[in-house]
Amino acid sequence: MVNARNKTAILALGDTNLQDAGTGQYLLELISHLDLPDTVDIYDCGIASKCFDGNIHEYERIVLITAHRHGDAAGEILFTTIVSDIESVLNGLPSPLQKTKDQLITLFESTIPNRDVEWILIGIEPKCINPGPSISDDVIKAAPKALNFINDLLQESAHNQTVT
Repeated sequence: MVNARNKTAILALGDTNLQDAGTGQYLLELISHLDLPDTVDIYDCGIASKCFDGNIHEYERIVLITAHRHGDAAGEILFTTIVSDIESVLNGLPSPLQKTKDQLITLFESTIPNRDVEWILIGIEPKCINPGPSISDDVIKAAPKALNFINDLLQESAHNQTVT
């Protein structure tokens, strides 16, 4: 029997009307072409204040994919495990994505007592957050590397499934 809790949720944050702020949805479109295991659920959070309606504790891992201002050059990827201070990590979200921040903090804090859910952020430094539907070349060039991170996580998770 496969461990029922060995699941991953991918939460894509983004605003497709503001160029690189739509990075999460851009990556989500690319992920949809991968052969995902059935232990992966995908949530298109957009900029909604309520983007996740599942049971957070049924997941072993939550992966946030998004544009993220972390001070590097445009297109650079931040891959980090969120251990304690999710609020400071989420401060790097472009302002249109801040609506999801409170919900993500609440979800994260609900997992703290048992440390039973691993939180990971994969964020690409945006070049421009202006009205318009196009993603910058810097983000487009970074996308394959971000997909490799995601794929490696999913493969690791599938490999770690326990059989009894």
